Amino acid sequence: MFDAIQQYLLTREIPTELTEWVAENAQGIDSGRIQVRNVLSRLADFGMLDLGASANHEGQLLHQASAIEQLARRSFSTGFALWGHRMCIEFLSLAGGSYAESLLPALRSGTTPGASAMAPGYKALAEAGDLSLRVDRDGRGQYRLSGRIAWASNLYSDAIAITPAYGPDAPEHTSGAEGGVVVALPLNSPGVTIGPELELLAMRGTASTSVELDGVVISPDQILTTDFVPFLQRTRPTLSILQASFCLGLATTCYAHAVENATGANANFMPEIQEQGRMLTETKQQLAALAQAVGTATPTKPVDVLSMRLNAGRLGVELAALELKTAGGKGFVTTSDTNRRYRESTFIPLQSPSEAQLRWELEQLQS
Repeated sequence: MFDAIQQYLLTREIPTELTEWVAENAQGIDSGRIQVRNVLSRLADFGMLDLGASANHEGQLLHQASAIEQLARRSFSTGFALWGHRMCIEFLSLAGGSYAESLLPALRSGTTPGASAMAPGYKALAEAGDLSLRVDRDGRGQYRLSGRIAWASNLYSDAIAITPAYGPDAPEHTSGAEGGVVVALPLNSPGVTIGPELELLAMRGTASTSVELDGVVISPDQILTTDFVPFLQRTRPTLSILQASFCLGLATTCYAHAVENATGANANFMPEIQEQGRMLTETKQQLAALAQAVGTATPTKPVDVLSMRLNAGRLGVELAALELKTAGGKGFVTTSDTNRRYRESTFIPLQSPSEAQLRWELEQLQS
């Protein structure tokens, strides 16, 4: 079964030298001793930062999903960071325009990190929250962006952030997705304050924290789109598929180790491990089919995409727990790979869209 679940249709293999580097440095990235941005330019050298951008261009989205999964098998943090960077490329490529096009070369080369802070937008789209940023006009007619990004990753001082905000024409007390726009801004802009380094349980090399924005001057072309809801609807399948990929990468490695550990008394766990393995195979097949459908005449259905994303996250959590249960005392040592993977898995239900949001959205879609 393990051989079967390794197979993605139409995948592109990451060079061994790169996967070995990621595996060797996984603990350093987890602890924050090594920053995950260091791998971006290496990935760019092999053309793995912008596969399928945008909207499954040239049918390459599945290749990108495979690259993220392969990295996440070795280091969840690395697969996660690639997802965030790749989504910024997606947003800019889809939006187009002179400002977006001027940013893309540095993101495609991996020299400038991309920080996707779009989670509040998708939450607002689901009618589960409001936006926390607003664009206003000052007395001279300039656009100024203010508010707080509560959480994002790849928040390096030279990064480009893509974030939702209420636009300058939105009513003062608007809510949900009404009046939303998508904004791109360099995080070294005056008025931007990146939050302190956080004492995270895992993934400390992902530059994850908050951002305060106080009257940040932006030009009109930094507003990538005012067509807010259609933009979110069009990008969400790609976002969800690539998120699911790093969940499945973690799940794949945890499954392999759980099978290896299921001897002696641990053999009692084998039926549960095998059932999770069956679900892992099925979810990978679903992801492959959905990725190939993006941007085609037969678009994906939201209920199918969100169900697959929810299942992928659950597999990451449940298989990490099974690996830990079968690992013995080494699983309790914080410097072990088993312990790292378990700690990484605890982030999955919290990442936006959280498990709670996914379940709530699916209830709305299925009612």
